[in-house]
Amino acid sequence: MAMNNMNRFSSGEIEHGVGDGAKREPGIAPFVTKTYDMVEDPNTNSIICWSSSGSSFVISDHNRFSFELLPKYFKHTNMSSFVYQLNNYGFKKIGLQKWEYGHYWFQAGKKHLISNIKRRTKILNARRDFNQENYFYGVGEEIRSQRDLNITLKSELEKLKERQDDMIKGIASLKEYLERSEAESRKFLCFLAKAVKQVVSTKRGTKRDVEVRDVITSKRRAEDVTRE
Repeated sequence: MAMNNMNRFSSGEIEHGVGDGAKREPGIAPFVTKTYDMVEDPNTNSIICWSSSGSSFVISDHNRFSFELLPKYFKHTNMSSFVYQLNNYGFKKIGLQKWEYGHYWFQAGKKHLISNIKRRTKILNARRDFNQENYFYGVGEEIRSQRDLNITLKSELEKLKERQDDMIKGIASLKEYLERSEAESRKFLCFLAKAVKQVVSTKRGTKRDVEVRDVITSKRRAEDVTRE
């Protein structure tokens, strides 16, 4: 029975208890209108009334509220169903010790504001659609950013490859130069060794010639002395 009442209460089928022909304000949920009228009625202040700030309402006697006011306005006595609907329309419980509820658009003496109160399901759906749109937009942005990053990385890799190729060519040229320099150095050393060897040989030959001449000269002198 409680679930039946809740379903009827949630779908808006349950009307004002004493006024089945009660006037409905366009664009305003019947539950919100009835709750406002119930809080605003000075004859029920001993059961439900505005808080001192006028920005919330307090149920001071929830037993009488369940068995006297709920049947009158909503044709049921289920306090849980009423609280469930309050939550559906965005009302917040204030404090822990008393039955006090508030909503930004639910204020004493400002009934025109209640037209801004909507069922949470509609708000959640709109928020879900907004979040989904933002999510897909974000995913698209992320994909574009990743694509741009990939292009940048690819360009950098190509530049690095070009630099690597230049370095390899430079190393090869340096190696070739060193090998050529080494070969030329070997040739020069061989040439220098031959030149030194030739100079040494030349010096030895000259010394031998001098010694031979000296021997011949000495021999001739000796012969000249003998003849005399």
